[in-house]
Amino acid sequence: MDALTHAADGPPAPAADGLPDEEAVRLLAEYGPNELPAARPPSLLARAARQLADPLSILLLAAGLVTLLVLGEVPEGVAILAILAVNVAIGVTQEAKAEQAVRALRTMTAPMAKARRGGAVRRIPAAEVVPGDVIEVAAGDRVPADARVVEAASLAVNEAMLTGESRSAGKRAGGAVDGALGDRDGQLFSGTMVVRGSGVAVVTRTGARTEMGAIASALHGQVKGPLEVELAQVSKRIGLLAAAAGVVMVALGLARGGIAPFDLVLAGVALAIAAVPESMAAAVTTALALGSQRMARLGVIVRRLSAIQALGATTVIASDKTGTLTTGRLTVADHVAVPGEDLWRAAVRCNDARDGLGDAVDVALLAAAAEHGTRRNPAETRLAARPFDAETRSMTVLTGTPGETPVVTVKGAPEAVLPRCVPGPETERLAAAVPELARRGLRVLALARADAPGHRPGDGARSARPGEAGDGARPARPGEAGDGDRPGEGGPPDGWDALDAAGLRPVGLVGLSDEVRASAGRAVAECRSGGIRVIMVTGDHADTARAVAEEVGIDPDPVVTGASLDGPDRAALLRRAGVLARVDPATKLELVRELREHGEVVAMTGDGVNDAPALRHADVGVAMAGEEGTDVAREAASVVVTNGELGTIVAGVREGRRLHRNVGSMIGYLLTGNLAEILIVLVGMFAWPDLVIPLLPVQLLWINLVLDGIPAIALGVDRAPGDPLASRPRRDGLLSGAVLGGIALRSLVVGLLVVAAVEAARALGWDSEQVRTQAVLALVFARLTLAYVARARRWTFEPGWWRGRAVLAAVAGTAALQALVTLVPPLGRLLALAPLPPAGWAMAAAAALLTPPLCDLAALLTRARRSTPAAAG
Repeated sequence: MDALTHAADGPPAPAADGLPDEEAVRLLAEYGPNELPAARPPSLLARAARQLADPLSILLLAAGLVTLLVLGEVPEGVAILAILAVNVAIGVTQEAKAEQAVRALRTMTAPMAKARRGGAVRRIPAAEVVPGDVIEVAAGDRVPADARVVEAASLAVNEAMLTGESRSAGKRAGGAVDGALGDRDGQLFSGTMVVRGSGVAVVTRTGARTEMGAIASALHGQVKGPLEVELAQVSKRIGLLAAAAGVVMVALGLARGGIAPFDLVLAGVALAIAAVPESMAAAVTTALALGSQRMARLGVIVRRLSAIQALGATTVIASDKTGTLTTGRLTVADHVAVPGEDLWRAAVRCNDARDGLGDAVDVALLAAAAEHGTRRNPAETRLAARPFDAETRSMTVLTGTPGETPVVTVKGAPEAVLPRCVPGPETERLAAAVPELARRGLRVLALARADAPGHRPGDGARSARPGEAGDGARPARPGEAGDGDRPGEGGPPDGWDALDAAGLRPVGLVGLSDEVRASAGRAVAECRSGGIRVIMVTGDHADTARAVAEEVGIDPDPVVTGASLDGPDRAALLRRAGVLARVDPATKLELVRELREHGEVVAMTGDGVNDAPALRHADVGVAMAGEEGTDVAREAASVVVTNGELGTIVAGVREGRRLHRNVGSMIGYLLTGNLAEILIVLVGMFAWPDLVIPLLPVQLLWINLVLDGIPAIALGVDRAPGDPLASRPRRDGLLSGAVLGGIALRSLVVGLLVVAAVEAARALGWDSEQVRTQAVLALVFARLTLAYVARARRWTFEPGWWRGRAVLAAVAGTAALQALVTLVPPLGRLLALAPLPPAGWAMAAAAALLTPPLCDLAALLTRARRSTPAAAG
């Protein structure tokens, strides 16, 4: 390629070997990072307003204002509003930390770019691309900046995000760079996706100066995931329940008579506060933020919080073979050459790798060719090319050397290449050798060639040939630019016809070895024990796929190929398949949809542009990072695995189950306590008229926010005994019918224990302040041991129950804090607490000790009742 010309809107472009390093550094300082303007983070006031807009916060605000302005209870009103302020401050702080964590995770999945720097092709962060850089793009890449095309081979780009046109746009060297956005066929635009072919371009604009930068403001915003939506619904329901309970109790009090209006309003405020789990939002936010960070340390980067819930519920993993179950480091293990043909010359000709970068197959072929003494011929020129395509499963190039007849070389799957070869003994010999190589677990490629007389070196592909779709969907229109290397003159280039040459001569077979990962077998076994089925999905030969599946422990029966899916039982075959081989992208997407329609929660892995539809439609799209990973796959996925191993995905599933279980335990713990408080207030209002109200609003706020908050956060980061994979995936919501039933039972146990303690204190003749203190102590201590009930899978005191250090520390610390405010008079007066005799502490301890066994007994009786068949009538 000749020296590149001046790049519009940028500095003079360098020669074909790219920018010198020192010039790239200077331009980066001059133009700044190649990044879109970041959305301005919300102000402190906006964050606080968002926290106050929560239904539970609105309820607390109303309770505080009523207490302060209507009831005239200044100390308690100020206390309610102060605790609300603390709650909002915690929420704002946790929100800021969560956003910071998400920003940090996004930097780990930042797009990369291939740029020529100092004569070598390097992978650099897209943010470091500068005007004047020479970049290379291929199918699956996100274009890092606006650029002018200088080389193109079947290059097509999806520009829907800019033009709204779903049809991909063909690009050509020397095409238009001015005019309407959709008519610039010689220009690439930042943020668009390459869907076909490859090309070289010179960067003209970066960052905010790009077309994408002009509309960057439209890209901001965030969609809530299922878990966040469910939590919001929980808050709304609790708020409605609290408001309704307060109104009902006031109405009952008025109907009963004998209760002063002041006391009724105070009781209504107390009941509303009792129903609100003030610390829930902060605790859940903290758990999710810490959980996503822990998963990132394992190599699982969660791009959407909803993926945490889906990971934990996964029942099927549709796993790619290469790079996931195997190392992805291909080497040529065997070959079969046709006498008189140069197998390694063909492997070098039909090859896109450069400087050790490129598809793993091409890199392996170049390495093997070098070992056999064959390297690229500098005098040989590529005249036309059709990149590898998932549908044709082959790659075709036309190359020419001065003074010699141009040659068409084809590389691809044997069943795609050999049928195009001239029938004869060599073709039959190669066809017979394919199964033998495949049964050894080798990935088999066939190569063939044909002379192309009448074509000259330099006749590059310039525009789409007649009848060939510029976007893979329709023929090129008259005068429309195609996918060539330079401008056309209205007719097809000479090289295109040769690419469809029939009567190819077989050159040979290459068997590529891809070593199975040491961790793959263990990961498959862990999936099986956790109720997760692993399906291998690969484009390899069926025999190759079967050999690898058996080695890693996947049941290969049945091995289903794309060809075997043509019958009427297609859907059933997809659902039963242990291995899918020789499948196209459409079949992957069909597999995902079929499994999901039958109740499976599907995690689909992939790294290529053709994997994107299946990744987007799976419950969890898992993109594999690395050299082979494409930006298209990462954008479509909800999870990115940094090392590409199945074992890492399994680790993510384990953490997803643990985190989902922890969030469920946390919400169950908080709601159980709040329902118990409602029961105590309702009972006390009518059974203990001398108390007026059994628990004051300030005491309830103290319990709900401070004392509950510490154990709740500990439950969110808890590592409960047992492997989360040992239990089957959870498919129910956080507040299913069974969960609500358990919460109601446990709240009844706690409420009755506190009522019993209060009745005992009243029988001993204690004054009203001491009785209320007894109610607070019994409630606090019972709720603390309730934390162990909430975290248990079946029984509270399962083996290893004591190993949760975070929960143990939170329970002990909270108990000490409650003892401190009760025993120190100045602190006690703030919460209207009085000193108690030893009997009071003994009753509180009894409530704590009795809570776990009584909750377990209630759960046992409930399970026994459900399992008993109904008596015959």
